[in-house]
Amino acid sequence: MSSINFSKTYSLREEYENIKARANSALDKYLRWYPELISFNDLDKSVTFSTERLIPTVSQNRTRVMLLFSNPHPYSIYQGTFLSRNTKGQENLFWPVTENASWLPIAKENRTPKQLVHICLQAEYRGPFELIFYCYYAFPTDYPKDIQRIFGREYFSKFIELEAIDEFRKIVQEEPVEAVVTFNKEIFNLVSKDSVEHYVERLIEGELIQSQIKDIDRYIPVFLTFPTGWRYRKQYMEFRKASLDTIRTTIDSASSARESRNR
Repeated sequence: MSSINFSKTYSLREEYENIKARANSALDKYLRWYPELISFNDLDKSVTFSTERLIPTVSQNRTRVMLLFSNPHPYSIYQGTFLSRNTKGQENLFWPVTENASWLPIAKENRTPKQLVHICLQAEYRGPFELIFYCYYAFPTDYPKDIQRIFGREYFSKFIELEAIDEFRKIVQEEPVEAVVTFNKEIFNLVSKDSVEHYVERLIEGELIQSQIKDIDRYIPVFLTFPTGWRYRKQYMEFRKASLDTIRTTIDSASSARESRNR
């Protein structure tokens, strides 16, 4: 297990057997490669699973920005880092997009899981920010909606959702995070003061989609950009770069204004 992977345990109680059956069914193909992904304890009716979080261990005094994702993908955990290649060996578009936008200018030959973990933990890249990689929900699935299907609506709402928002607020305040960028509309709507509906065309037109993190004791802006795998226009790379450029300019301006006030 890599240094960004760690284990969590959920106590399941009376829903244990149903959740166990649904989880094993949903994650069967990944458990063949990586049995440690999830394990069930029949004695205390709990599930322990692998998840991921990447917080730089070295600071170079750059603005700290959280990249907020929905939940870990099982195959990425198996490979040891966020946004790993898919089962066909294809690279996630996140890496060339962020290289092109100079957020994470990491050359393709250095984008193996082991190298990415080292580079991102040590913040050994020339980008403008120190980047935290964070999943809002900890449990690994193919799609975020699978979590509720596995655990059931009641357990999801009474435990998983409450844990997710509490842990998220704790991390953004403790690190401390100066801005949050998310790639998922549903996650944006969960953490932000304002919600959005249709947004891709707005991004294509160059609009900045911004709000602020709700229910915390300081102002932290949150931005919504294209999904990590979005490629549904011929000029998808240009659109995605332009969105990140706009977000970068906005964060930089706020950071400069904050520094001026503190002098």
